[in-house]
Amino acid sequence: MKHASIIPILLVSTLGIGPLLASPLNSGSILVCRDTDSSGKARSVWPAFFYSLGLESMNKARLSEGRERAELITESIRNYEKYLKCSESLGAPVSAVSRWNKALAHYYIGQWKEAILETELAEKADPNFKESYILKGTILLNGGEYDKAASYLEANLSRFSDDPDIYYLLSSAELALKNDAKSVLYLSSLRDLIKQKDSNPKYPEFVYLSLGKTYFNLGQNTKALFYISGYLEMRPENWEVRFLLARILDQLGKFAQAKRQLQRILQEIQGNSSVELMLGEMYFIESRSMAAGYFEELKKKGKLSKEGVLFGLYSILNSNYSEGRRILFPLKEKSPRRLSVRLGIIEILKRDPNISKKEYTKELVEVAGIALQSQLINLSETLLLEAIQITAKEGDDKAVLAEEYDFLASVYEQSGSVFRSIISVRKAIENAQTKEDSRKYELHLAYLLRGNPPGKIQESEEMIQSILKQDPKNHYAYYLLGIVLLQSEKLQESKNAFSEAISLEPKSAVYYFYRATALEKLGKLKDMEADLRKSMELDPENPISYNYLGYHYSEKGIQLDEALELVHRAVELAPDNEAYQDSLGWIYYKKGRIEEALLHLNLAYQILQDKNDFDPTICEHLGDVHYERKDFAETKRFWEKSENLYQKKEDKERIREKLGRLRTNSISTKP
Repeated sequence: MKHASIIPILLVSTLGIGPLLASPLNSGSILVCRDTDSSGKARSVWPAFFYSLGLESMNKARLSEGRERAELITESIRNYEKYLKCSESLGAPVSAVSRWNKALAHYYIGQWKEAILETELAEKADPNFKESYILKGTILLNGGEYDKAASYLEANLSRFSDDPDIYYLLSSAELALKNDAKSVLYLSSLRDLIKQKDSNPKYPEFVYLSLGKTYFNLGQNTKALFYISGYLEMRPENWEVRFLLARILDQLGKFAQAKRQLQRILQEIQGNSSVELMLGEMYFIESRSMAAGYFEELKKKGKLSKEGVLFGLYSILNSNYSEGRRILFPLKEKSPRRLSVRLGIIEILKRDPNISKKEYTKELVEVAGIALQSQLINLSETLLLEAIQITAKEGDDKAVLAEEYDFLASVYEQSGSVFRSIISVRKAIENAQTKEDSRKYELHLAYLLRGNPPGKIQESEEMIQSILKQDPKNHYAYYLLGIVLLQSEKLQESKNAFSEAISLEPKSAVYYFYRATALEKLGKLKDMEADLRKSMELDPENPISYNYLGYHYSEKGIQLDEALELVHRAVELAPDNEAYQDSLGWIYYKKGRIEEALLHLNLAYQILQDKNDFDPTICEHLGDVHYERKDFAETKRFWEKSENLYQKKEDKERIREKLGRLRTNSISTKP
């Protein structure tokens, strides 16, 4: 992977050496070295003489090719080495730029180990010379050392927190490592930076395409749609990416838009089998009549392979169910979640006299689940309603009917139709055949009632209490009761409920975590800490407890080294979580590491912006850090934003006090 191909490697620099390139006035000066010219005559030269020869050879190399280019670069390296030897013998300092130029020469002829050594020496000469970091990162990436590149660049990110090139390299490393969360984090930062300052013109394309593909891999199709669409505005002729856009639209259930994209591709690349296949399956899912016409066109062109999925679907449309069965049933075994195939099989089973109603409704429910996963809410609802109608008509299996209603409730819940979800859960409760099933559905209902809407938290609490009278060993019921009581600020009762849940299920990290939140509000901080550590022990890959305890320490101003370690762990596990990035930034602020604090607080703010959201605490923290940096315009901007976002009176008053101090310019007082 040629990551360096779009990194702007700067021209060799001659800045600051102009006066040194003249002939020495005093050959006896200790500032000169002895050398011989091409005729063998002795001469006295300054160190910069060799350096200028090295620059001259490199500039010639840029205009050459092949063997001549390699020879000129090798000559340049020899002159740089003479420059270094001469400078060292005289005790003259060697600049980071000089080291970097030599590293660049080594890099161009594939001497990467030597190049990295020179970049490291350049860093020692000037820890803030950016180009040496860019070159070393580029070499590590091109050498496939993605872990090393990511670790190296992250370790130095706070030095160059507003530099697009560093973020480009860092996001390239994370993409190569398939670390989606960190890729999104650094790509988003790069996206914002290139809006603010001039940078490599290829960066916008890189950012939008990479973010689009990453979000698609994460299943976040709405975000993937935004970025892939943005990329295609820049590169409309990229048909491979346009096909990806069609796939995204398909998964979002936007069939009309997906079809337009596929048809556009076919206008330019006629006979693309992948496009024709996807378009055919899409027609079948959306509209059988349109699918029939499309399949007939393919058949006339001789493109309807008798062994392919489209011929199986075509057979279904033409009532040739035996042929459809021959093709589609083996495909179901290979790809059980392929929606068009499963919908075709439903048509076969519907007409098969040997298939029971129970088997048929089971297929409907399974395919409804596949449709729901593809965000085809209406299709999922339609399939479930058909299953419910058949099961209710048969009347011999109310337990199955209850399960179907509960599933339908989940479909409505996912679509945001909370009240329809509540109605469906109540239907599930009506049809439940065992007390255990009834309690399961009642807990689902209690969970829905606690939300807002409908905001019936008291009814939710009473329902859970009633369940616990019947089933005092139900640990999930105690856990849900703890959540509801915590919402109602009944802290001691909430803590007791979580304790009951833990006594019944002592291996649940979640139960310990939520009890810790109740204990904190009760002021029992040692017990809170013990529960958080137990939660970490039970589920060491869950970042929530690490962050909670680390942030608690930072707020109290205690155990800051351990706080830093804890929150670092949380960020490693979930780098795209704004709360964790905020915690890390705040700990750095408490430790006086202001630039690192700013870096992570900016990342937290960036993550929220991607969600179209803002958080008053993050804004307040950013204001505090900018105040420390004496950047009062940014301080005012973030504190004012924070004041507008806070809801509680005491929070607003605290921010107003800070703004008052800012207006009086009491710089010596920390916020």
